[in-house]
Amino acid sequence: MTDKNFKEESNTIEYKKTLPKEANKWLKSIVSFSNTAGGELVIGIEDATLKVFGINEVRSVFEQKIMETIYHNIEPKPIIDIVFKNIQDKDIAIIQIAKGNEQPYYIKKQGVEEGCYIRYGSTDQKATNSQRTELMLSRKNENYTSKLYDEQGKLIKLSDVNIKDFLIDINKRVKTGKEISLSKLLEWHLLKKNFDETYVTNGLMLLLDNKFSQSHIRVGYFSGLTKTKIIDEITIKGSIISQYDEVMNVLLDKLKTDFKIGVIREQQYQVPEVALREIVANAIIHRNYLENEPIRMSLFDDRIEIFSPGTFFDGLQLKDVLSGISKLRNPNISEIFYHIGIIEKWGSGITRANEALEKESMYPLVFEVNSIHGVNVIIKFDKGNIKKVQSETVDEENYLLQKTIFTRKELEQDLNLTHDQARYLIEKWSDKGKITKRGGGPSTSYKVNN
Repeated sequence: MTDKNFKEESNTIEYKKTLPKEANKWLKSIVSFSNTAGGELVIGIEDATLKVFGINEVRSVFEQKIMETIYHNIEPKPIIDIVFKNIQDKDIAIIQIAKGNEQPYYIKKQGVEEGCYIRYGSTDQKATNSQRTELMLSRKNENYTSKLYDEQGKLIKLSDVNIKDFLIDINKRVKTGKEISLSKLLEWHLLKKNFDETYVTNGLMLLLDNKFSQSHIRVGYFSGLTKTKIIDEITIKGSIISQYDEVMNVLLDKLKTDFKIGVIREQQYQVPEVALREIVANAIIHRNYLENEPIRMSLFDDRIEIFSPGTFFDGLQLKDVLSGISKLRNPNISEIFYHIGIIEKWGSGITRANEALEKESMYPLVFEVNSIHGVNVIIKFDKGNIKKVQSETVDEENYLLQKTIFTRKELEQDLNLTHDQARYLIEKWSDKGKITKRGGGPSTSYKVNN
């Protein structure tokens, strides 16, 4: 029998009907939760149906077996607790795993390169080289853009760069009324002192000369709705601030439509300028600069797609991002972009972009987060009376009033959602007791509760 108190598998929940004989099959979940945002591994519940099967061992024996297996096979030692519950006269074991403070965690026999996992959605994924490096930096309470810049084994001193002109130029653009000085650059870890010398960090080099081969933007123009026919492609290099300025000029020029006539003649674009600026800025300041690939922007007949290398930072999930929660991967770069007015307060960009799209009766942003290598954001050009449609059929509350049973695929099609957006709504409705899961696997459906 299914227990309604259990949620579907997610970034923080994993179910196992029984404890797999091959330990690595469940140890990697312990590792991935420790490396991401923590979570629970529940033994005795079938993942597809959430049916209660229970465990067939004495609690104390089972607990000892779990603890010994974990501590003999995972390094460093994860922070865990085991809780037993009796449901439907059957015992289940809930292994609670805290987000670790000694990352990266890994399975010893496999080694750190092969045995390091991160939680991605409801799956355990082998961490990439850049993700492992980011975990190692996190352990030291550091990030890549605050590390000292190393040019072929040589650290770059403050006296080796043209910091004077940089400060003059950047202060001309300041919108907060606060001067950006050398002391501020030190405070934000764009500069670092080592004994009596001051050195440049990766973050400052990105703002200055930007000698990083992967740190550029590639813009492609395509005919039609797919990438089969490319019209043109350009690469934008230079400091990340100049990249932002140039790519915005390029995109706005391509997206021009007509003028709005009023007191001031105002240029109009296929998408609201504020929405475009927010998404472009997010792609630059939140990308993982350890990933060896550029930001990619693709213009099609019906949309623009903006791909930023690197998954959401520090266990952040799509539902967190959509609700305005923000975790800064590159806080020192973000400080500069904030003070010169490219971004506003942390976590408000996505909300502001969606509000601008809604004001123009356009679809909200679509996020594709199915790749472990990055996040793709889509802005659709479609215009129409979206507000009216939403009030009649697309509003989530009205949707449930019109349905008795539905599948995830039907939800995606009915509301024009991505897989992740539909999953987010299903989890939200399940948490509130508005729907009940039926069946499992490909035949899974959801019954609307009256």
